[in-house]
Amino acid sequence: MRVGMYNRWLATLGGGEKLGLSIAETISQKYPVTVITHQPVSKDEAARRLSLDLSRIEFLTIPDRLAEEMTPVTEGYDLFICASFMDYFPSRAGKSALLIYFPSQADLDPGLRLKRRLKLMLRHWFMLPSFVSGLVNLDPATRPFTRWLDFPARMRLPASPKPYGCSFSLSSHEKLARRVDVRLGNELVETLELPLDHSPVECRFLVPASNNKSFQEVTILEAGQPSPENHASVKVIMTDLRLDHIRHRFYRLLERSFRGIAWRLHIVPPGFHSVIESVDSYDAIWAISEFSQKWIWKYWNRSSEILYPPVNVEDYQPRPKKNIILNVGRFFAGNHNKKHLEMIAAFKEMVDEGLTGWEFHLAGGATPGEMHEEYLQQVLEQVKGYPIVVHIDIAFPDLIQLYGESAIYWHASGYGEDEDREPIKFEHFGITTVEGMASGCVPVVIGKGGQPEIVHHGQNGFLWRTIDELKTYTLKVIHNPSLRRQLSEAALSSSRRYDKKNFDARLQKLLEQIQAS
Repeated sequence: MRVGMYNRWLATLGGGEKLGLSIAETISQKYPVTVITHQPVSKDEAARRLSLDLSRIEFLTIPDRLAEEMTPVTEGYDLFICASFMDYFPSRAGKSALLIYFPSQADLDPGLRLKRRLKLMLRHWFMLPSFVSGLVNLDPATRPFTRWLDFPARMRLPASPKPYGCSFSLSSHEKLARRVDVRLGNELVETLELPLDHSPVECRFLVPASNNKSFQEVTILEAGQPSPENHASVKVIMTDLRLDHIRHRFYRLLERSFRGIAWRLHIVPPGFHSVIESVDSYDAIWAISEFSQKWIWKYWNRSSEILYPPVNVEDYQPRPKKNIILNVGRFFAGNHNKKHLEMIAAFKEMVDEGLTGWEFHLAGGATPGEMHEEYLQQVLEQVKGYPIVVHIDIAFPDLIQLYGESAIYWHASGYGEDEDREPIKFEHFGITTVEGMASGCVPVVIGKGGQPEIVHHGQNGFLWRTIDELKTYTLKVIHNPSLRRQLSEAALSSSRRYDKKNFDARLQKLLEQIQAS
């Protein structure tokens, strides 16, 4: 049996990529597996960073393309698994499975269809550029919006019967100068030298008039590469993207004055046919949690099976406990961050109200970019004068020790957000919570998103919805050592539910269901 798996974002080697490759690892014990992506990825590096055996798996890099152009790639496989976040295209494989971390919002009801049509009309009128590949993140917390790009980035500019100017600035977040080519169609527009000090370099060019095209395509890639098929996966930062056109100037005014409205123009739900027809070509939908499963049903009216991500719980062991509360999560700005400042404020209130002998530790990776660096500096400023320790880019062995020595684990992602309106902002599962539980920490975590599936209130931890509840439940654990031991043992036992053995057994059952369908 030939098995193929697709993940556009493989080069990030994040949590979703570990789940996809864990599926490939298990299947490869019986059948050959080919993992398809668009950017070269070292299999040895992926195996090392994700602690997986990828020796029986082939990595196949193909030219970048739109999701809707991926269907021919599925042909010839007996089993095809799409494990790429927010990528939907029909499969023509013998059997197919669609792995969903969180579903996109399809316009199933008239209200959503109307919103989508209105957004598309406004995008067209404002002449908004769109990215078809390479856009890693569009950051709404900056003014103007900042875009993080991978090479090659392909941007479509609206066509116009009259020529107009286009300009943007690029900078590299790495400590290396880089030469970047900017191409309009097949023509080289300019080669930019990105300085060591990360300062932005402006690119300006004229977009020619066109009456027979709907868009003009700009490609940004490493200088000297003959084509987008040969490139390095390197992030650059694009700022101040603007078109010298009167209609686009109105959008720039909107972005400056009403960022929330401008941001929503960039979030256009896919059309019914582009999502649902693609989804229905798969024999099974696998959701990573009950939370994601619920929204698959609400957005798509389709049933799904749950495949929880595997956690290497055997790597995490309880150690002699210290009076430490721990949170683990990357430091980045924006309304989807880990809510470090809110947790810091809560702990400071507890100290001011009389808590002594306890420390709060925050561990996570730093995020490049001026805005995110300012956020981290704000975190560091807020902890001064209190028993709060920030671990930036902590080494994995040290993180394991910190987990093991901590007594309580906090998690606040999604606090202050509307779960019904924007559920994507919440943790869809909660791997760090499981890691804390496997280390014997008592979880005191927000009772939203995927957390309530992991933590059962009063049995293996506590769930909170307000800061007062967070403080109350934490103090209850602190002041009752017997309860703390009881919850710690229950949390440790519960974490085993997500180990590799249970994951493999569940995956085997799902594969058998597909074969029988």
